[in-house]
Amino acid sequence: MRNAAAAVALLAFVAAGCGAQKSDGAADTRPAEARAAGLSWTYERIDDEPGELIDGAAMAPDDIWALGSDGAHTDGRFAKGHLLHFDGEKWTRQPMPVGGDPHLSRLEYLGSAGIRLHTVEGTTSGTRKPRYALWDGTRWGPVKDAPAGPLTDIEVITPDDVWVLRGDGEVTHWDGDRWTVTPMPAEKVTALAGSARDDVWAVGSRTTGPGGEVGQLAAMHFDGEKWTLTKTPTYRFPDPVPPEPFAEFTGVDVASKTYVRAYGGHSYRGYDGEEVRDPASENVELRWDGSRWQDAKPFPGACAYRKPVARDGDRGFFMNGNWHLTTDDTCTKIKKPRLPEGGGVRPEAQQQLWLKRIITVPGSGEVLGFGTVDVLQSGFAPDRAVVVSLKR
Repeated sequence: MRNAAAAVALLAFVAAGCGAQKSDGAADTRPAEARAAGLSWTYERIDDEPGELIDGAAMAPDDIWALGSDGAHTDGRFAKGHLLHFDGEKWTRQPMPVGGDPHLSRLEYLGSAGIRLHTVEGTTSGTRKPRYALWDGTRWGPVKDAPAGPLTDIEVITPDDVWVLRGDGEVTHWDGDRWTVTPMPAEKVTALAGSARDDVWAVGSRTTGPGGEVGQLAAMHFDGEKWTLTKTPTYRFPDPVPPEPFAEFTGVDVASKTYVRAYGGHSYRGYDGEEVRDPASENVELRWDGSRWQDAKPFPGACAYRKPVARDGDRGFFMNGNWHLTTDDTCTKIKKPRLPEGGGVRPEAQQQLWLKRIITVPGSGEVLGFGTVDVLQSGFAPDRAVVVSLKR
């Protein structure tokens, strides 16, 4: 899962039969449903200027960055981007260290290797060039040893234990000293995620059959020492088999060693040119229970048609649309606050909170969201870029 993305200092441990720890150290013996029902967002920062926050990353509680946009231009130029930095006491606005379109930009936390900014410079009608910068905890500078190019997935187990999947399928590991390219037991890797040093997953596909023309699911597990290809179901269309059939995983979400979900599809690429009704493609979603893969049950309730967007430690996942799913399949809506009155926001206005990124702050376990509040009212509607924190 993207650090996502996403991730991540571990939050307080929750397991069946165990209580979570309250902030005063006492065990929280409420059932999971009650704990989840108490989740709410609260505002940490409301920007006075129009715009939106697109991304965020943190190296420590006193070193948090947000990527923002001041809005689009009408003359063919890209929207102007900016950064916000939190030093433990206050947020300050800073310029982008490299020029580019904020809507094509990403902030990626790479553990002790720093925070990488990837953006694209150019105009809507001109050549677009990728630009990179790296925050090392003190200053922004050029990216030297960190992985280059688009990054598909990042999993930060600890600051000195980071796994990165590049857009070309290459898996790279950071051990606190250097990046190392890691050979994988399957030919194609499309996603990775993990919950601990000895619990990292990579999924994709492997080739089988004469000439390698048939692709099958591939789920690879890292146990702290080596990568191993696990046994997955075999998919095959009934005769007559359509040309170039394949099955592959395209994503994986990991909450713990006994809660892993991988999803993808079973389809085909070719066309036989004959008047034969081709079989329908099918979605594939499997769950790992700690020992084997099996068909996954649909997410419960309002989470049924949603996808995880960030890991909530061992508790579960933050789902798109401002929902939360626990590992015991409790799906609840996260409460959201209203903007303070004033500044053009009328009491009767409807408000929608859209979060573009949810992260866990290393060293504190605090969960932050970066996004925008859309104000729905007649006339002037002052949308606001916001940073929110999770209250349990």
